[in-house]
Amino acid sequence: MGAPHRAVVLGCGPRGERHARGLLAHPERFALTALCDLDGARARRLADALGVARSYTDARAMLVAERPDVLCAATPPAVRLSVVELGVAHGIRAVALEKPLALSLAEGRRLVEVCAAAGVKGVVCHQLKHAAHWRRVRELAAGGGLGRVTLLSASGRPSMLRVGTHLVDALLWIAGAGRAGWVLGQAHGRDAYAEDHPGPDHVAGIVALDGGARGLLEIGSLAPHHLGPDDYWQDAALTAWGEHGYARVVLGAGWQAVTRDAGGRLESGPADDTPGEPEHLRLLADWLDDPARVHPSSLDASYHGLEILLGLVLSSVERRRVDLPITGDPGDVLARFRDLAALESPAP
Repeated sequence: MGAPHRAVVLGCGPRGERHARGLLAHPERFALTALCDLDGARARRLADALGVARSYTDARAMLVAERPDVLCAATPPAVRLSVVELGVAHGIRAVALEKPLALSLAEGRRLVEVCAAAGVKGVVCHQLKHAAHWRRVRELAAGGGLGRVTLLSASGRPSMLRVGTHLVDALLWIAGAGRAGWVLGQAHGRDAYAEDHPGPDHVAGIVALDGGARGLLEIGSLAPHHLGPDDYWQDAALTAWGEHGYARVVLGAGWQAVTRDAGGRLESGPADDTPGEPEHLRLLADWLDDPARVHPSSLDASYHGLEILLGLVLSSVERRRVDLPITGDPGDVLARFRDLAALESPAP
C-alpha cells in the first residue's frame, strides 16, 4: 500500500456527501482534495463542513487542476457517460458512480468499453451488501443452514432505477449466482418517466439464476408494503427460500430466519444503518492496489444487473422471454415501453 490515492467528488448533494465521507473515513487510502458542484455555494458549504481544501463549479477545471486518481461522481444518470468520458480524458485511474449505471444498454456498454480501453477501474455504489442485516442473510444462504436455495423473492416500493438496481445486485449476491440466463417480465405505468430516474411505474418478473434458483421481482408502485407509509425509501425486502428454511431481510427493519441449524426456531436481528460507502470505497482502494481483488460492484457486474432490469422491460414490450446476455441492439428499451404505454393508455 503506497501513498493515498488522490480523489475528488463531483456532485455535492446528499449522495455526494456520503461519497465524500466514505473517502474521508480512510485517510490512509484516499486524499480527498476537492469537491465540485454547479451550485458553487453548495460546494463551498460542504467543503468547509468536511475540511476539504478546494471547491469548484466546473468539472473540467477541477480535473485539470487536481489530477485525481479517483473520480466519485454523484450526478444524475442522464450525464453519467459524459462524466466518465471527461474523467478518462483527464487520466483518472478509477471512477466511482452512483446507480444506475446508465439509462440504456447502449450507453451502459459504451461506458464499460470506455473504461476498459483506458484501463480505468469502475464501480457502482450498490452498498446494501455492506450492511450487517443483508450480510447475515447472505451468510445463512451461503452457509447451508437453508439447504439448497431454490427461490429468492425481492420487492421494493421505489422505482426500478432507484431501489431496483440494489435488489437485483442483492439477488445475485445472496443467491451466489453471479449471473442470470434469462428473464420474463411485465411492466406497467409511465408516471415515473417524469423523474430523473425515468422508467415504468412498476416492473415485475422472473429471473432464471445460474445454479438453478429462480428470482422473483416486484419493483415500484404495485409492490407489497412491508413497512408503514412513512418508510417508503426503506421499504425493500428479499427472502431466500431453501429446502430447510428461509432467511428474510427488510432494509428498514432487519432480518429474520428459520433454519435447520437453529432447530426450526425463529431468529432475528435489527437493521444496520451504518453507511455502506466507507466499505464500498475501501474495496475500491484494495482493487487499485491489487488488480486481482476485483470489486464486487464492478462495472461488469453492474452492467449485468442493468441488463436484467431492462431485460424485464424488454420482455414486456416484446411479449417474450429475453435471453441473457442481450445481443444485438434492442434500441432504447425505456423509450420503447414509454411510447407503447402511451399508445395503449393515452393520457386524458
